[in-house]
Amino acid sequence: MKIAIVHYTYMPVIGGVEVVIAEHARLFAEQGHEVTVICQRGESDDPRIRVRRLREAAEIEDWLAGHDVVFLHNVTTMPFDLPLTAALARAAERLTAVRFVVWIHDIAAGNPDYAFAQDETLLAQAHPRYAFVAVSELRRRQWEKLTGARCTVIPNGLDPARQLGLTEPVAALAREHRLLERDLVLLQPARLLRRKNVELGLRVTAALRATGHDCAYVVTGPPDTHNDDSRDYAGELLALRSALTLETDALFLHETMSVTERDVASLYALADALFFPSRQEGFGLPILEAALHRLPIFCAAIEPLGGLLAQGATTFALDAAPAEIARELMARLSSLEARQARRQVLREFAWPSVYRKYLAPLLAAPHSPATS
Repeated sequence: MKIAIVHYTYMPVIGGVEVVIAEHARLFAEQGHEVTVICQRGESDDPRIRVRRLREAAEIEDWLAGHDVVFLHNVTTMPFDLPLTAALARAAERLTAVRFVVWIHDIAAGNPDYAFAQDETLLAQAHPRYAFVAVSELRRRQWEKLTGARCTVIPNGLDPARQLGLTEPVAALAREHRLLERDLVLLQPARLLRRKNVELGLRVTAALRATGHDCAYVVTGPPDTHNDDSRDYAGELLALRSALTLETDALFLHETMSVTERDVASLYALADALFFPSRQEGFGLPILEAALHRLPIFCAAIEPLGGLLAQGATTFALDAAPAEIARELMARLSSLEARQARRQVLREFAWPSVYRKYLAPLLAAPHSPATS
């Protein structure tokens, strides 16, 4: 489809609306649509997204002709360029083959925070050729009360990888293995040494999967190249992973990437919990690192791990059954409100989810009158 997005400004101008528009444009372009952003200031650093800078409101009708869908962000509900608002209304009347969708982030009409030099009637009317989308239930109610027009809600979203500050290798890993979409990501920052007890992590992951949890287990380190037993151990872990059919769930990062210190910090930001089942440790620095990242900690009940923190770490006996450890882990995580909020954000407000649930159906829907 040929899609136009109209707003006063575009990136690199920074603002909430500009960020949302940039994400919409990227999502549409990724799906193969032809995207043009029309604005007064802005530019594109994405070759798939064209930016046209509007000089005169009268130009807008010619620029919109031939598009399948035009999204109008705030330009019909805010007073910052009333000639443009009026020109868009005229264009909608004439370009009957084009769908016009007004995206309501803010409403000036009736809002005492906005002073008008002109009559606000133009901003308080529901044009019969427009469909209306609000970013929240509040804005929907306000617009429907003001105009009597039907309005649907499509929430804003975010890019979790960018918000979490993931490095590009970790972001690519997350995309490839759906790490941001899973129920649970366990992280063990460790080399493949026998004392690290990675086999227990594999068995706990299998137990979690057996109870219906979509779990990933990420182990950062490679085997020790100077240690023959470490290489043998790595081979045993790969065989166990295969026997448990965890090839897509248990990720040994040395197989696909060279992990840097920044990557490890990104993995802490990405993970849902630290899982540290070592049979012996001299200190246990990952316990402190996880705490600094506010990550729930599950570790073996050994010295010195259990005594590093006064609180915040959940310990388990090394001889406990993997299913028992899995139950305790999920019971603990299920009680954490911050984790539940994080899961909700990733499930409902990550841009891929917003696109699948709202934006793709909106593009596919026929135009319907806005007024009831």
